[in-house]
This record gives sequence, C-alpha cells and structure tokens, in this order.
Amino acid sequence: MCRTDMEFTGERVVPGKTPQTIYDEHIYRYIFAASLAENKVVLDVACGTGYGAGYMAEKGSSKVVGVDMSVEAVDYARERFGNDDKASFICADAIRLPFGDNTFDIVVSFETIEHIRPYGKFLAECRRVLKENGLLICSTPNRRIFSPKLAKPMNTYHVKEFWPEEFYRLLRRYFDDIALYGQCDVKLSDNSVDRTNYSVHDFNDNELMSSAYMIAVARKQSKSRS
Repeated sequence: MCRTDMEFTGERVVPGKTPQTIYDEHIYRYIFAASLAENKVVLDVACGTGYGAGYMAEKGSSKVVGVDMSVEAVDYARERFGNDDKASFICADAIRLPFGDNTFDIVVSFETIEHIRPYGKFLAECRRVLKENGLLICSTPNRRIFSPKLAKPMNTYHVKEFWPEEFYRLLRRYFDDIALYGQCDVKLSDNSVDRTNYSVHDFNDNELMSSAYMIAVARKQSKSRS
C-alpha cells in the first residue's frame, strides 16, 4: 500500500488525478524521449511525480535518475516508480545538479525552463552533466500561442515563455545540431487545437498553424557560445 499521495494543483502531473488530456500531453513527450533513450543513462530534470522517468526505465533506458525540488514529489516518485536497478529519485535544484561532469547520455527536461529565471544557468548545468555528444531533450510552451501580447505569462507558475526563434537562439549558445519538434498544433484563425493526436512531430510555425509546445533535441558541444 502506498504511504504517500498528492493532489493535482496544476503544477505537476499526478497519475490518476490529472485530467486525461493534460496527462496525454505530458506522457507523449516521454514516449518521444524513450524512443531516443534505449540503453542510455538518462537524467530527468524536474521529474515531478516520476511517472516519466518510470516510463523511460520500463521502455529500455539502462538507468534513469529523476531530480525535483519538491520533497513531496520525490517521495511520491520513489514509492511508486523507484527501482534500485533502473530508476532512482533525488531532491535537487535544476541549476545546481549534484552530479559530476560528463555523467549522462541524455538529459530530459520537459516544461521546466519556463519556470526558471536564470535559464542560462539551467542550460549550462544540463550541458555540464552530459557526456560529449550527449543529447538534451527539452520542451517549453510556445509564447506565440500562450502569451503573445502579454508582458508576463498567463500561467502563474511561469516566469518566462519563449518565441520559437528566441528559444532556438538560446539553445544555440550551449548546444549544436538542434532539431525543433512540436506538439498540439493550434489553428491560428480560431485558436482551435487538435485534441485527437498528442504525438511529437516536426515543429509547425506558419501563417495558418503553430505548435503549442516546442520540443528541442540538441547535442552537447565542448564549449558554449556567447
């Protein structure tokens, strides 16, 4: 019997309590990451309740370590998804990761960077703990969809949302070979969203349609660009 429990507040996904459409958005990102992470050592930054780290471990990653600032979330993750051989969870800050340089094959961090004011430090830490030629898989909301005319993001948990070109330029300071993918395309004429398909696909951003979420896959380079 599980001793820990969490309620869904809108900040973190809680399996069984988060509305299905929101859960589907999130789990499909992990389905995409898992397709790149077979037999890899993976760090999941801001892993929340651990469902995604657990999924990647189940689908073939050799080892997944999840980190989150919330003690409650980490306790939940350890109890439900912890496995000494495949998945472990640590309470830690995303801009002060408690790992040595060149530790992980892949760093996954979904819907994290928009919560962090020193987002450059966050990306530098992700790069530091990656092995040479390791991959960052990182997602964030598209400002063109969520807050195009607002001085501050509408979501009270967000401190910074990025335009597509802004997100790409930022990643280029720290990583090479950046590929941008999308999720949940929005028809710009009426802001309607296709809720029948949450899979990750090539990023769309044109006069008719734009992807609500940006998912970047970027490779570590040896030195940052400034």
